[in-house]
Amino acid sequence: MTTHLLKKHDLSKADYLRKYPGAKIVSDNFREFQRNRMKKQYERTDIDYRKIAGSRTFDFINNNRLRLLLQRDYKSAKVCLKNRLWKPTIILYGSLIEAVLREYTGKEKFDIALDAALSNNLISEKEFYKIHLIKDLRNFVHLHEELSEGEEINEHWANTFSDICESIIKRLKKI
Repeated sequence: MTTHLLKKHDLSKADYLRKYPGAKIVSDNFREFQRNRMKKQYERTDIDYRKIAGSRTFDFINNNRLRLLLQRDYKSAKVCLKNRLWKPTIILYGSLIEAVLREYTGKEKFDIALDAALSNNLISEKEFYKIHLIKDLRNFVHLHEELSEGEEINEHWANTFSDICESIIKRLKKI
């Protein structure tokens, strides 16, 4: 319908809804048809579409179980960031960064994986230092750590972790 509105009437969806408040862009019959079609696809037993869709972001990770955990926590981190929940955002993105770098470099310790990621150009030098500076913020899951450090958990740190994680994912997907 939106293509029709643009081509035939030179109206965007927003313009149409302003001109005809309460009007439907998609008919109830078509919505029901689409819903049933998608239900049938997800009910198929020969293909697990949910696992396929859920693993695309981390398709560069070979460990299937880890890939699903990464996808789950990645979605949670995005929700936390959107809802301004800084502490869980930092903890989740920090965990994602650590898991991806450890898995991709094959190193068991985060510090060693971080060094390997830098030497293999998986992360930039700037990201390396940022991760080193703020990785301890993940330990603020323990309230006494947060209390003793006196560091403020805020939007800046949450966005920094998010940006670094997105950058690493984008870079590793291209390799």
